[in-house]
Amino acid sequence: MDKQILTTLNSKERLELDRCLTMKKEGTIYRQAKLFNTEYNNYMYDLGTGKVIVLDDNSYLFLSDLLNKQNNMSYESLINNTTLYSLSSVRELMDVFIEENLLKAPEFEHLYHPKHYELLEEEVNNNLQQLILELTGKCNLRCGYCIYNDNCKDNRNFISNDMSFEVAKAAIDHARKHAGDRIAITFYGGEPLLRMDLMKWCIEYSLENLSDKDLTFSLTTNLTLMNEEIAEYLASIPKLSVVCSVDGPEKIHNSYRKYIDGRGSFKDALRGLKCLAKAFKKSSNIILFNTVFAPPYSIQKLDEIEQFFNSLDWLPNGTTLTVTYPNYESVQDEYKEFDKIRLNPKYVPDKLNSLNPMWLWKKKQIISCEDLDDKSKKIFVNDKTKLLLDVHKRFISDKPYPIFPFLSCCVPGSRRLYVNVDGKFFVCERIGNSPDIGNVFDGLNIEKIRKYYVDNFAEKFEACKNCWAVRMCHMCYANCYNSSGVDMTKMHMMCDTFKKEIEQKLVLYHYIYEVSPQKLDCLNTYTII
Repeated sequence: MDKQILTTLNSKERLELDRCLTMKKEGTIYRQAKLFNTEYNNYMYDLGTGKVIVLDDNSYLFLSDLLNKQNNMSYESLINNTTLYSLSSVRELMDVFIEENLLKAPEFEHLYHPKHYELLEEEVNNNLQQLILELTGKCNLRCGYCIYNDNCKDNRNFISNDMSFEVAKAAIDHARKHAGDRIAITFYGGEPLLRMDLMKWCIEYSLENLSDKDLTFSLTTNLTLMNEEIAEYLASIPKLSVVCSVDGPEKIHNSYRKYIDGRGSFKDALRGLKCLAKAFKKSSNIILFNTVFAPPYSIQKLDEIEQFFNSLDWLPNGTTLTVTYPNYESVQDEYKEFDKIRLNPKYVPDKLNSLNPMWLWKKKQIISCEDLDDKSKKIFVNDKTKLLLDVHKRFISDKPYPIFPFLSCCVPGSRRLYVNVDGKFFVCERIGNSPDIGNVFDGLNIEKIRKYYVDNFAEKFEACKNCWAVRMCHMCYANCYNSSGVDMTKMHMMCDTFKKEIEQKLVLYHYIYEVSPQKLDCLNTYTII
């Protein structure tokens, strides 16, 4: 940098540079922004405003040093460094910071959203959106990655209990009283088709007693008990969707999805799927696939899974496919070290991409497709849009906004309400062992919600105060709870993973924006729930 920089900068630029160097000295600048690159450009994401700016190479080099914790940048080092930085770039950067209000994210005491605080009672009492009923704890399969197996210490084991009609009725009555204009009723297990009698009763009771609401139904099933009679009944129910647990071709599916006696379930699941597809072609109801991508991991395996689903030419057009990793604790011991590496970028950061074939596969899907929202094909890979929505729909403000959200946490007891077989209320079906928030007979316990899912959560997340990714973080209750409340070990394990994923999404989104910006137009029609 030119030795005359301090005298050449105008007063505003000088003050702005002084502000940046002071923040660096105090250690408060590192949360303010994140630098990233595509093949074509350098960028900076700003925490306070959500804006992303393009940087020339000199500006990027300057900011890299400014945001580097190992670099003790000062006035003296700037004056003595005559070669690294361009005076014009630094001046332009200071002007942009001033004009766009960048690197000014305010400090905050704790995470906050009015729906978790002032409006909490109103939300849980008047805006229930989804009721999830655990019809049974029984299951006819013993899938190798199931969260209810013995490896998952923070989840219940398999149980033989069923939900009673009394509990089911009380739960639906709760929904009638506390839902808004619309409500979704979801059936869960275990395997919910083991209690088809109770499911039918719940559907009929809901249709009769929730007729004044926009009512939808869904269930998750392994399909092995599906037959023509059940499929025809489900097809006759308006606005019903079925989430089918199918992992791909026979060899891949049967490696984890087994009966209690160890037999593979593929043939029975495929037979059930054919019954469902045949019945649903005569209705507007929807089939969705929830596919678990389990060890051993490879891109080739993902390609085989995709090819399998695309070969099912008898499926209704637009059938949705979502592919996910299994829960870390649920995989067999021989794969846990592998998953530890995959989940923690700091463990071996130079190998993350090679150890995350899911990301590489989804990235390939996005780059190669002509239309992100093309549901005309037999199988629509749902994750293509989800990956980019976080960036496209991110918080953006002209000036730094002083409130930082509750990460990706929904309002407990409002966005969804999980009812177990005994009638206890839980925040959702994905958490496992976690503090309950009431029951069907006594109602929601607002004090428990405040204690465990508002105050406890907000107070424990000190690390968020110094994180550049806090506005786009996907951390939610399901990632970091046990029976006592927030599990800090779980939280820390996931934290670096989420930050790396957000950085990857920023890179991918802006690469698409550079080479095929028209692909992103369809994202304007989506809403993040």
